[in-house]
Amino acid sequence: MFFAGGLVGFHAALVLCRRFARRSPSRYDRFVGSRLKCTYVWIEKGGGSMERPYYIVDAFTNERFAGNAAAIVLDAEGLTEEQMQSIAAEFNLSETTFVLPPESDRSSMRFRWFTPTVEVTMCGHATIGGIAALIEAGRVQRDDSSSCPSACIDTLSGRLTVFVETAPDDRGSRIIWLDMPTPVLNECPLSGSDWAPVLNLPTDAFDAALPAARTQDLDALVFVKDFLTLSQARPDFAALRDLQIRHELRGLCLSTVSTLTPAITAQSRFFAPSVGIDEDPVTGSVHGPLAAYIASRGLAPTDEGTAALMCTQGKAGGRAGVVYALVKLDNDAARSVRIGGQAVVVMCGTLFV
Repeated sequence: MFFAGGLVGFHAALVLCRRFARRSPSRYDRFVGSRLKCTYVWIEKGGGSMERPYYIVDAFTNERFAGNAAAIVLDAEGLTEEQMQSIAAEFNLSETTFVLPPESDRSSMRFRWFTPTVEVTMCGHATIGGIAALIEAGRVQRDDSSSCPSACIDTLSGRLTVFVETAPDDRGSRIIWLDMPTPVLNECPLSGSDWAPVLNLPTDAFDAALPAARTQDLDALVFVKDFLTLSQARPDFAALRDLQIRHELRGLCLSTVSTLTPAITAQSRFFAPSVGIDEDPVTGSVHGPLAAYIASRGLAPTDEGTAALMCTQGKAGGRAGVVYALVKLDNDAARSVRIGGQAVVVMCGTLFV
């Protein structure tokens, strides 16, 4: 259930990650300078036009109707917060990205993300989807012929940097990489006995060797023993929502490192009824902390201080996607994380607001 189309083998993924990380000795550690950059082309709207282009993009997949869908609204300047929330509710996807002018000279644009019910501070798949939509719309222009331009985005999580790379396949598809905020992992106050009843799992289903953790985005990382257990989880979403609200959690990433194949480092599911998303097909934002957690425990292949992971996430019997991750380690502690994935545009249209 967790195998999206075009899933490559472990060796190919590791080569892909290492090739990108090694392209320049300093590429991973700092912002790319003026030689490689993207410029967002703003279109001036006259006469108070109420027409705004939008795109629906499937992220973390190279096939339509897989991965995680996000709505992307271009030219969102002038929309109120209430209007953005109403638009996100109308699209009724897990997240909608609103593309705005940058707040600083160092950035190319600004992103705001909304679920159908609330604004969120970080969203990986809607960021990757946003860049894919901007490329499709011809709004991202390269300053030179480099195959890996970058752009900085202002967000509620701070300034994010994205890179666009041509994938090593015959179709010339792109991989969009996102530098994640530095992971901050703390002890989670909930144990297996708290999660078991709301997930309809036995109390011995959880991996005692991997204690639960809480991320800076208020997600719980909880590990079960194997893939079969992961697929058998049947949450009581009302009870899970109450549990998340009581403990001020955004979501629950239920994961396992006992995967179906060595090609996959971790397989996961993600539940966030507290913010209006019962189950999310592929959650980019949680894979930064998840990759850091796994790599810091020596559970991912590492070369010259960089761990390379290929992770999958999906809904039981539904959509699924693939997330690549690179983790820079310093004395077994995660210093920085980059996630990546492919994306495809499914539709575009005009929003009248």
